[in-house]
Amino acid sequence: MIIVISAFNGVEGLVISLFNSFEPDLKIELVAGKTFPAAAMPVTITEDEELALYSKIIEETVIFKNYEQFAFGKIKGVEPAYLTMVNMPEKLMESNTGFDGLSMAKDGVNYGFAGYVIFQNLGGYIYDIPGEYESLTIYAPRRNKKIKRNSSDAFEIATIPIAGVFSFNNTINEKYVIIPITLAQQMLDYGDEISALELQYNDGVDLELKKTEIKNILGPNFSVKTAYEQNELIYKTSKSEKWMVIVLLGFIFFLGTFTMVASITMLILEKKQNIKTLYAFGATSEQLKRIFFYEGLLINFLGIIFGLTIGVLVLLLQLKFGLLKMTGGMVENFPVVIKLSDIFLILGITTVIGMITAYLPSRILINKTIK
Repeated sequence: MIIVISAFNGVEGLVISLFNSFEPDLKIELVAGKTFPAAAMPVTITEDEELALYSKIIEETVIFKNYEQFAFGKIKGVEPAYLTMVNMPEKLMESNTGFDGLSMAKDGVNYGFAGYVIFQNLGGYIYDIPGEYESLTIYAPRRNKKIKRNSSDAFEIATIPIAGVFSFNNTINEKYVIIPITLAQQMLDYGDEISALELQYNDGVDLELKKTEIKNILGPNFSVKTAYEQNELIYKTSKSEKWMVIVLLGFIFFLGTFTMVASITMLILEKKQNIKTLYAFGATSEQLKRIFFYEGLLINFLGIIFGLTIGVLVLLLQLKFGLLKMTGGMVENFPVVIKLSDIFLILGITTVIGMITAYLPSRILINKTIK
């Protein structure tokens, strides 16, 4: 039980980290509306001493084209600091010679980074020859322009060389292309307007407190979301799945306790004559019930301790030596996370079920035996 739950914890942590690696500590957006002037952000927010990095953001749904391949996706226009915020150098699977993931401009030319899934779907290729790039054509809807059938002037068209492909998680990889914010503003005719402001704070900063402070500064027209709130569905789904796993394992353990019921039943039947003798010598029915009840508890307790010990040892071996590998390249070893709260939860569930399964047969069968 502890092995399954700890493995679930590890996978849950891995999934959440993959999503959080693309999300900032705090994200500021309009409650109603798509863009707002960058100047609307007070300097008290961006000049906070506890703020490590920040980036203005522009996001828009577009159409990508490479050769004769088309795909819907999103451009994310960012400032150079964003690449440090998301640790882009470690997220790049492939990159052109001369690009370290911390810059999207070279010799006055803008470059982009694409999710490896969407780039692969478009038939893209990353060259390891300096100066050789695969370029994507971007079709972005023109601002305040109605799209008509067979209307080519409804789209702003731009071409950007792709300097590398990244991998965060499949949701991001299959739709995002990151480009310089200046190019995004030019394409979309946004001027000085942005879609969001993403903030990354120093370690140890109380993000809930910062969120409250920023909301008080900006007022009700802006939303401020933590990384948890940006991926709230992922967190809630993971918690629900974990409880479903615990309930299922608890039910399986409950079915397994019927072997203990059978053991206590056989023990009572085997000692039937001894029970009658003790009863005749003055032992009360409650005393006899307690004897077999404690016997059942002892069996249950030894089983719990043995199971937890073996389970924790297996998990420690996995953490130390990586006995089970994980394919896919995200992490080398299958992730496991041992939580003390899970151990106490398992102890609680198994103890309660064990007490019930020890109590019922001892009470029912002793009553029948002494009659």
